[in-house]
Amino acid sequence: MRDFNTLTDHPVLERMVNIISKKTQNDNRNFFRVECAYFLAKMAAAMRAEIITKDRGKIPVNLYALALATSGFGKGHSVGIIEDTLMHGFKKRFIETTMQGLAEKNLIRLANKRAAYKGTDPSTEETSLQREYDQAGPYPFTFDSGTVPAVKQLRQKLMLSGCGGINLQIDEVGSNLLQSAEIMNTFLELYDKGKTKAKLTKNTVDNSRGIDLDAPTPANMLLFGTPSKLLDGGATEDTFFEFLQTGYARRMLFAWGEQERSMKKRSAADVYAALTDPAMESDVAVLSRGFAQLASEMNHEYQIEVPDNVGILLLEYRFLCEEQA
Repeated sequence: MRDFNTLTDHPVLERMVNIISKKTQNDNRNFFRVECAYFLAKMAAAMRAEIITKDRGKIPVNLYALALATSGFGKGHSVGIIEDTLMHGFKKRFIETTMQGLAEKNLIRLANKRAAYKGTDPSTEETSLQREYDQAGPYPFTFDSGTVPAVKQLRQKLMLSGCGGINLQIDEVGSNLLQSAEIMNTFLELYDKGKTKAKLTKNTVDNSRGIDLDAPTPANMLLFGTPSKLLDGGATEDTFFEFLQTGYARRMLFAWGEQERSMKKRSAADVYAALTDPAMESDVAVLSRGFAQLASEMNHEYQIEVPDNVGILLLEYRFLCEEQA
């Protein structure tokens, strides 16, 4: 069994971590690697990137992560850097332009397919699908709470659009875990293939059921907060471990943040120079532009083939995890 600590990290991931480490003045790179991996997966899932493997077939991109660190570590700050700076261009372009274009094309495709097997007019079917798509409301790129019916309605909208992902981010997970139990149970189903069973509701003239498209809709989850609130020795901790045993333990990446602030060893002038480093700001601009370019329609359903040596490496990693567990 090889030592996985000797493997190098992806250069884009490391550039993100470099920026966050400098801006937060925190040298705990392992914590930020998990956090950045989540946001990279979030962008790939929005564009419905697919991983092509020989042993498991076609796999959609998605990622669940739990990131715990003490107050003042820089959790919220680091997330803000990624969302408001690095990923801002991607989100804006995806919601305002790309999603609209891809949804329009997918609705036409679905309408033609439905008209063919029903023997109806494609324009009539397209009008019906467009109405259903619009009634689901605006697309929430990220949400921090919700209900199961709302998640299923969002999933229906994403099946109609043919793009986008279901992205749940819960801050202070220890304080919010119990009230989020229902939606987290649904996310157990959504993992990997992004599928969940539809709820049976009464069909009426005023409230007709939509047709279940049974298509994959990638789901991503980031839970972050302080360990003391989650591991409280009471009901919250018991519920958390129940979730782990139910399936979250093998679905999640885990990050544990220890205080490693480099600013304690440096003068105020040195810290200020690091925070205003022109080279870092240039790197931020380059990454931001690059991520915005990923939100192009030409990247929709981008396929990533897994070479044999990487497939073997993944199996070795799985065996290592099973052995340690």
